[in-house]
Amino acid sequence: MNFRARGGMEDPEINVISMVDIVLVLLLFFMVTTSFVQHSHISMQLPKAQQAAKGEPKTPITIDLSASGRVAIDGHGLPMSALLGRLKALAAQDPERVIVLRADKDATQQYVIDVLDAAQQAGLTRISFATLSQAGH
Repeated sequence: MNFRARGGMEDPEINVISMVDIVLVLLLFFMVTTSFVQHSHISMQLPKAQQAAKGEPKTPITIDLSASGRVAIDGHGLPMSALLGRLKALAAQDPERVIVLRADKDATQQYVIDVLDAAQQAGLTRISFATLSQAGH
């Protein structure tokens, strides 16, 4: 007893040509996209000054900036909102005075930028950053 139809059925085949095309396209896609991955962390160490700057100005404006954002000019504390007014008054006396910014190492970048913006708006563009010397450890 032969149950096959007279026309005969072909054996089923898997067409692997289209599957190979899909695999190659996926391989190419992953190769291209992984080349654009950037590392999310960079290992770096900030520099320390070997020596204190020579030729310090006679009357610098010393701005102390704490990690919490508190500001003091020449030892007198004031709110950040009053910083611009105080710097404008000091710039009116002598616009060539140098600002020495002593920012805490844990102060956020935004606090430092706020101080620098206030100094620039007041017309004081000569700014120096205080650092610790390596011998001071």
